[in-house]
Amino acid sequence: MLHFGIRGHEMIGLIGGATVEVGDPSGRDTERAKLADDVKNTNESSISKQMERLLRNGIAYARSKGYKDIGPLRMVNNATWWKEMSFLGFMGTIGRHLRVQEMLKRQSVQRRITSEVGIGYNEFTYQALQAYDFFHLHKTFGCNIQFGGSDQYGNIASGVDLTSRLQFAQYLPRIQTFGITTPLLTTATGEKLGKSAGNAVWLDPALTSPFTLYQYFVRLPDVDVEKYLRILTLLPLSEIAQIVTKHNEDPSLRIGQHALGREVTDIVHGLGFGDRAHVQSHILYSTPSEGIRYSADEIIDAFENDSQLKEFPATDVIEERLVKVIQRVASNRSMKSIRELVNSGGVYVGPSLTRVNDVQATVQPKWLINGRLLIIRLGKSDLQIINLK
Repeated sequence: MLHFGIRGHEMIGLIGGATVEVGDPSGRDTERAKLADDVKNTNESSISKQMERLLRNGIAYARSKGYKDIGPLRMVNNATWWKEMSFLGFMGTIGRHLRVQEMLKRQSVQRRITSEVGIGYNEFTYQALQAYDFFHLHKTFGCNIQFGGSDQYGNIASGVDLTSRLQFAQYLPRIQTFGITTPLLTTATGEKLGKSAGNAVWLDPALTSPFTLYQYFVRLPDVDVEKYLRILTLLPLSEIAQIVTKHNEDPSLRIGQHALGREVTDIVHGLGFGDRAHVQSHILYSTPSEGIRYSADEIIDAFENDSQLKEFPATDVIEERLVKVIQRVASNRSMKSIRELVNSGGVYVGPSLTRVNDVQATVQPKWLINGRLLIIRLGKSDLQIINLK
């Protein structure tokens, strides 16, 4: 949708507040369970907010890449027009233009008809409801293209066919309409992107933080990087080629993955979140030989509103025993476990990530970044940042 929008087309995001009551059989071997009203309402609200936020962030991202004449965005919910439509009204005015033989040919229907569970009338007619949605958007807003995942091919084809028939029946201008499907995003192993069991990636920052989203793309295998730089970013192809060339010089640096993570995080969460996640990643996974090359202000900006960033008076930290400071900022750790971690050499501090293995060690001014920021890394992935006031 964003690719259409940046080329001047109006974007219409459709939420299925009405059709959720029926259930789409596409890609299903069994009928979908009917949702309770409170669950349905929560899902409807969440999906609408996520779609609009993603597209508006995407528009801002596109403008940052030099796109100017971007089309408007409209969010609609099919519940607004279906609540005015009676069953008899639909059958009398729309149903007469639907052809059962065509509906029976749809793959989603064929698969269910030949299965043991069969298909209910509600799911069988789902394609008719989605087809009418497209006609309504075409007639009301001039929408001429419907697109979705490849599993939606039958529903989309029904919409193009019904719109053509209703244009003729209602003496409307004969404007050609189109359907477009896109294949599901998969990894090199054939798994759906971001849908691994127990490791799903969400658009909601409360479920998958910007940093976790960034790290998901950083961990992708090399073979997927160029493909997703082309599909999921608006980087020019020439720039992608440069990134891939540089990446291939030393794949261990994961240059391509970091570029991909930064771009996608900006699209999903907003401009600047990709850079923040990149800084967070560097600080969390730098080795002592690399050190931390960011200023105190850059680090504070990257961890703003993050639970890892805390503020304490300088007098409570400087020359205080490090194990006591750690216990104060990492309250989930016992003093015994902190001492064991220090003794085992698992605590690193300061811009040089100096290893501390003395439980009697006190916080030194030389460990501070720009004289006011103390970084403490506990083990491989627990980071604590103290801004001294």
